Amino acid sequence: MARILVSFWQPLIGDSSDNIICYYESFAEELKKFGNEVLILNRILFTDAYFRSYTKEHEDFLVEEVRKFNPDLIIAFNNQIFECILENTNCPVGLFDADSSYLFSSKDCISKYIERYFMVTHYENWENVYGEMGFSLEKICTIKIATSCRREEKEKNKNISFIGTKFLQTVSENIRNYLTENKPNIYKMLKKHWSSGSYDYEELLKEFCPDLTCTKHDIAQIFDWRNYVLSSLLDLGLNLYGVGWRDGEDNNIALMSAYDSTPKFSLKHNQDVYNESKICLSISHPQTRGYAFPWRVYDIMATSGMLISSYSSLLKEQTKDFVDIPMYNSPYDARDLCKKYLKEANMREDVVCACNDFIEKHGRWESNFRELETFFRVKLINTKAGSIKFLKPPLQ
Repeated sequence: MARILVSFWQPLIGDSSDNIICYYESFAEELKKFGNEVLILNRILFTDAYFRSYTKEHEDFLVEEVRKFNPDLIIAFNNQIFECILENTNCPVGLFDADSSYLFSSKDCISKYIERYFMVTHYENWENVYGEMGFSLEKICTIKIATSCRREEKEKNKNISFIGTKFLQTVSENIRNYLTENKPNIYKMLKKHWSSGSYDYEELLKEFCPDLTCTKHDIAQIFDWRNYVLSSLLDLGLNLYGVGWRDGEDNNIALMSAYDSTPKFSLKHNQDVYNESKICLSISHPQTRGYAFPWRVYDIMATSGMLISSYSSLLKEQTKDFVDIPMYNSPYDARDLCKKYLKEANMREDVVCACNDFIEKHGRWESNFRELETFFRVKLINTKAGSIKFLKPPLQ
């Protein structure tokens, strides 16, 4: 049995700090199932600063609790960890990438404690990025995404479902100012992006907006097409869940009307929605650049809902011997695919069965844990009963 501290940053959901999203819940429950003691730390409970490596109010409490737990392994998604925890432990630290490296927190801790760090990525060919951060190749492990979702035969009472966050809330002042005089250039660039399937954002900007200096966040704002994809499907029957869809500047009344604010964050929530849906949509964040794909993809593939995904060359490569997943490069492609597969129940079922087969062979946590056991030199497959506990600030 291993004692594993799992640390991440997640906004609070509903009325309980124990509410965590499907992926983190699945990960913790699978660790528990295989006989590990899991201590969950959501850093948002201890600091309001995403990138900060310290907590102002609760450092002594954290140190005391972590010392008592005495972890054999720390797993920090996006390096969401406090330095005081690293200072008071000596176990391996597994850095899991939940996003691109520019969204990693506490980066100063990586170089300071690099001898304890092990990099775990879901995305092949990102080794060079992590090499530049100080990780040698033998300390980088690539695993597939995994899921605990299961297929259930439920009434298909939803045509198209999407569970996710509304990324674009406000437009940066930099982009707003540029739009004042350069709207046609932005529009031409986006048309080429959608029609060509190019995800080289810098090259597109160089061609159409050479005088615009962008941060990575600016680029994400420009090329975020989540609202457009969802809006293109409204008349086909869209069930929209997640966070942030009532906020923002776009005043998309139709999309706001399709939004169901009923919380859909847990493993059961996701599994039920996907199994009740004919089509389940995945819309990647611009940071994936047509290569990577989000965690929800494997969740959908494990159910009876049919996956339609924004283009991902990595997903296409991983699944090429099992299934040809329908993928789109523009909001208009997404609409065409949804119209096609809503009419063809047999074709949907063929895709679903092939996806299910892939997940059972390549998308479950046990095989990942066996690989990570060797990588971390920590036993993760055990026969004893495991447990899960949440680390929360003391009552004020």
